[in-house]
Amino acid sequence: MTASPYLETKNIQYVIDTAELVLNSSKDRRAGSVGEEQAQHIFMNELKKFCDETHEEQFRTHPGAGTLAEKVLCALLTLCVFLFYSAVNTGSVFTASIILLTSLVIFCIFSYKFIFDGTKLDFITPAKMSKNLSGVRYSRGETLNRVVLVARSDAPQSMRAHLNGSKSPFILSVCSLIGNTILFCSGLLFLFSGAPQKTGFFTFLSIICLGFVPFYIMSIFLINNHKVASGISSSIIPSSILLSVIKQLHDNSFRYEKTEICCLIVGSEYSSRAGAYNFAKKHKRLYKDIPTVFIPLEEITTSRKLSVFFKDGSGTKGSSEVASVIGEAAENLNINIQKETSLLGSSSYTPFAKNDFPACSLGTSKKHISKTISANSDKLQNVSRKAIADVGGLIIETLNYYDG
Repeated sequence: MTASPYLETKNIQYVIDTAELVLNSSKDRRAGSVGEEQAQHIFMNELKKFCDETHEEQFRTHPGAGTLAEKVLCALLTLCVFLFYSAVNTGSVFTASIILLTSLVIFCIFSYKFIFDGTKLDFITPAKMSKNLSGVRYSRGETLNRVVLVARSDAPQSMRAHLNGSKSPFILSVCSLIGNTILFCSGLLFLFSGAPQKTGFFTFLSIICLGFVPFYIMSIFLINNHKVASGISSSIIPSSILLSVIKQLHDNSFRYEKTEICCLIVGSEYSSRAGAYNFAKKHKRLYKDIPTVFIPLEEITTSRKLSVFFKDGSGTKGSSEVASVIGEAAENLNINIQKETSLLGSSSYTPFAKNDFPACSLGTSKKHISKTISANSDKLQNVSRKAIADVGGLIIETLNYYDG
C-alpha cells in the first residue's frame, strides 16, 4: 500500500505557517532556553494531533562545550608556538619538553572530543535540560519495519556565515590539526638534535609554526560566531516538513501496510546532538524489536542541491543502503540528489549509526547552505515552496519504498 508521493498544497502552506508560528513565539531557541521550550511546546501540540502516541523525554545537555574546548585548545596552541620560538632562540630543553607534552595532550583531547564524540569534557560548561519529542503512527497490519524521521527544534535566528560559510569551522579545525602536528614534529626533532641555539633550520621551522597562529586566533574568535539572520533559520524547515508529512497521512486516514512511522524532534542547536545520542542509547534495545532505520533531516534551503550524508568527517559511517533507498526514491521523482561526506562533527545521523542503527541524513549540500538564504531575510515567504514540496514528496516516496 503506497501513498501519493507529493505534498498537498495546504500542507506546503502548513510548513510555512508552523515555522512562522515558532519564529514569532520563540525568538531565541538556544539549547535549554525558554525559547527552545516554547518551540517544543508548539511542536508537541502538533504531534498530538496527528500521531497515535506521543512522548516527551528530558535529557541533560552542556551547550557550547565543544566550542569552548576548541577555543581553549587553540589558545594553548598559540602559546606553545611562541614558547617554541623562544626555545629555539635560547636552546632550552625544558621549554621544548613542555611544548612537546602540551602538543600531544592537545591532539589527544581534540581527537577524543571531535573525532570520537567524547562527552567526558562537557562539564566545562553548565548543564541545562532539554527534551526529545516523539510521535508514532502505527501500521495498518503487522508491523515489519519502522522508519524514524528526525529533525531538531531549530537554532537561534542566525547563521554561521564567516569566510567560507558553513565550511569555515571545518577549515579552521583542520588547520589547527596540521599546525599542531608540525609543532609536535618540530619540537621532537629539536630535542633529538640536542636543542641547538639559534640554528637556521629550527628558526625556519619556528617561523612555519608562527604562520599557523592567525588560524588559531580566527578559531578563537570566529568559530561559532554567528551572523544574524533576522527572520529565518534553515533548520526550522525540516521540523515543519516532518509534521506536514504526518499531518497528510492523518488527514487522509492513511496508514502503511507494514511500516510504523515515527517522528522524532530533538533539541535545538547543541542539544540536538546530545538529544539524538540520548534517544538512540535509551531506545537501542526497544527499537531492535523490528528493523528500524533513522533518517534525520539537516538544513534545507533548496531542492536543486539535495544530498544524502552517510559518512562524516571523523570517518563514522552511516548506512549506504538507506542512502540508496532515498536515492532510488529521488530518481523516481526526478529529483537531483548526490552523496556527500559531511563536515567534521556535523552529521545528524552519527548518534544513531554509532548505536548500530541504519541511518543517513538528508539535506542541502553543504556547499550551498549559506549561499541560498540571505542573512538579511526576514520573511518565511522567501523559502522555496518547491523545495518544501520536493522534500515532502521525497520523504513520502522513501516511506513507500520501505513499505514495499
